[in-house]
Amino acid sequence: MKAAVLHTLGDAPRYEDFADPAVAQGEVLVRIKAASLKNFDKMMASGAHYERHSVLPVVCGNDGVGVLEDGTRVFCGGPRPPYGMMAERAVVPRLRCMPVPDNVSDEIAAALPNPALSSWLPLIWRAGMKPGETVLILGGTGVAGKLAIQIAKHLGAGRVVAAGRNKNTLESLLELGADATICIDMAEEELRDAFLREARTSNFDVVLDYLWGHPTEVLLDALTGHDIRTVSSRVRLIEIGDMAGASVNVRGTALRSSGVELYGSGGGGVVPVQAIFEAIPQVWSLAAQGKLRIDIEKVPLAEVGNVWRKDSHGRRIVFVP
Repeated sequence: MKAAVLHTLGDAPRYEDFADPAVAQGEVLVRIKAASLKNFDKMMASGAHYERHSVLPVVCGNDGVGVLEDGTRVFCGGPRPPYGMMAERAVVPRLRCMPVPDNVSDEIAAALPNPALSSWLPLIWRAGMKPGETVLILGGTGVAGKLAIQIAKHLGAGRVVAAGRNKNTLESLLELGADATICIDMAEEELRDAFLREARTSNFDVVLDYLWGHPTEVLLDALTGHDIRTVSSRVRLIEIGDMAGASVNVRGTALRSSGVELYGSGGGGVVPVQAIFEAIPQVWSLAAQGKLRIDIEKVPLAEVGNVWRKDSHGRRIVFVP
């Protein structure tokens, strides 16, 4: 079969022949219809993620949409290495297959779950967001960030502030439900003042942080002290990604004087598996009703090597074998 095969960590995978998978006990054979390219896939292939590939060569792709031998169309994840979803076929645990509704396309069904759940689950399970609270999204111009705006509003946020670097995309975020935007591509003092202005308008109750690094340091500095209404309230900052840096320098005063609580959301989190299986159909339903928008770019799998490092500008690349 043809597949996106990774031979060396840090390289882009190559479109080439790979051995056909054989089904083991508890598994099903899936004929792949669509598989999205996520930051998670890139980080695993680069060796930068804690779940990086340990055996090479390997087929890339952690999840996708395909058809079982009985004709059932499913979204599935967790293929058995060295098989991945960026291929013509893969083998996955039967328990990790979920039927896809007829009113959702292969591409949308494959593209939505990962970025949508990156905000849906932490808002509910980590932050415990209450109706009417204010949510700040650091990294609001990316695929996951744009979905986070829409999902926060759907789950009852009273005000959503989106911060990002892409000025052109920032202008469009108001159409997705953002009440205000902040361009982080400015001098540090200006960015600090921008965070302060929005915090004074409506205290940040929840921060969904896809950036980490320097922007988060500036935000924490802005929240430090008693000049905004954070002293007697909780500011739940959920670290989801680290696109702007792998670490931050946090002063103790930032935690003692601001009410900030730091959490993480990822594979080692506390979210029950059942919550994931319950959330995905809700995400698909919102998309089918036109209440959740994601921009996708359908690409033949044969082009994987050419687009692997491409800047998709807020669009989700979806490979089609």
